[in-house]
Amino acid sequence: MRPILFVNGAVLAIISLPLLIIEMLNRGADQPFLKAFGMIIFVGLGLMLAARGGSIRFSNKQIFVLTASIWVTLTSAATLPFWIYGMSLSDAVFEATSGITTTGATVLVGLDDLPNSILMWRAFLQWLGGIGIVVTAIALLPFLGIGGMQLFRTESSETSEKELPSAAKLASTTMWVYLVLTIVCAFAYILQGMTVFNGIAHAFTTVATGGFSTHDASIGYFESPWIKWTCIIFMFLGSIPFLWYIRALRTRQFSSEQIRVYVFGLIAVISVLTLWLMNELEFKPADAILHATFSVVSVVTTSGFAISDYSGWGSFTAMLFFFLIFSGGCTGSTTGGIKIMRFIISAKMIRQVVRRQIFPNGIFAEKYDGKKISDGVFTGVASFVFLFMLTFVVFALILMALGMDFESSVSGSAAAITNVGPGIGQIIGPAGNYGDIPELAKWVLSLEMILGRLEIFTLLIFLSPRFWRS
Repeated sequence: MRPILFVNGAVLAIISLPLLIIEMLNRGADQPFLKAFGMIIFVGLGLMLAARGGSIRFSNKQIFVLTASIWVTLTSAATLPFWIYGMSLSDAVFEATSGITTTGATVLVGLDDLPNSILMWRAFLQWLGGIGIVVTAIALLPFLGIGGMQLFRTESSETSEKELPSAAKLASTTMWVYLVLTIVCAFAYILQGMTVFNGIAHAFTTVATGGFSTHDASIGYFESPWIKWTCIIFMFLGSIPFLWYIRALRTRQFSSEQIRVYVFGLIAVISVLTLWLMNELEFKPADAILHATFSVVSVVTTSGFAISDYSGWGSFTAMLFFFLIFSGGCTGSTTGGIKIMRFIISAKMIRQVVRRQIFPNGIFAEKYDGKKISDGVFTGVASFVFLFMLTFVVFALILMALGMDFESSVSGSAAAITNVGPGIGQIIGPAGNYGDIPELAKWVLSLEMILGRLEIFTLLIFLSPRFWRS
């Protein structure tokens, strides 16, 4: 545990530094960020000193423990400023978990009147969580075998693998891509009319596909349609595999089956919804295109931003968005959900089963981007999708048992496990929030958000007795 404790201490020490900067934005006298800084830096340096000495090397088991412990550590640290500010413990944990997992569900109301320090802390948490999950995917998913990094290797060429030989190199390069996207997004927002504060805060949450805003009306607060289109563009860019950016920059290889399916799927759904809005709700063509595109991209990328309450567009759109909640963006991006690559693999697995039923003696090899998909990948993806849906159902039943209505329980469980944020309906839909749900339900949803963010298997593996054997 020594290297694990040391790294957790280092993470706490690093995350404490932005608290000093954000404290400058605080308008109150209670200094929640300065107090949180003192507590976090004390624990962080204490862990580093207690666990110092010797080289730091990690086995596969230690990587799993390290990953899970870091996310718990980050969530605990992120909770402190909210709690010291005056939020109840359950609300503070929920808000911090929603931020660090880039879910975007909130219990806060009156965002327009909150101190800038609280608003910026929420935005920073999502930005930190966004890059955190991409780095986690690079470091951890190869060991899980659930359609994660082993399929990135299928997608990559041998040349790109040789140029980026290690997880550490991949992680550092990914961080640079992430930082550049954030800076460009912030400048784009500011040029379109946002203040510097709003531009930075929304850039943090847009590229991270998180969805926290500085206003109760979310992006709908800003009247400029160009701000909304800027948000659409960068939500989409945040939902693309970050390794694709690296490969495109280094080797000029742009082909990706996952991205092709993703783009065509978005265009198809947006087109159907646009026609629905024009014919059924009599939207003007320009408004229909904007609202359909924004809402679909926001939900599919699991961002959770809103410019309109799509849950009030009718039963057809409510059901459409409920299914879109599960889709997610691309594997290796900042998005949550099942993700497009796994849908592709699942579809090819179904096609292979059908072919074998028709031709029992036939030999069929399914390919992804021109390379054969192994039976192990098929099994891993199928296991993940089954466990993902089972977790969603179990948590929905738990929420119902805690007193939440059917619509809020089902959509809330779906929104938490996929890290989308807003659910369906008047209570937790785009126009509502999670402030009025039962206290225990907030703890349950916080756990589900972490499960969804870490792709379930990362935490489930700790339940196996074999994992703990030498």
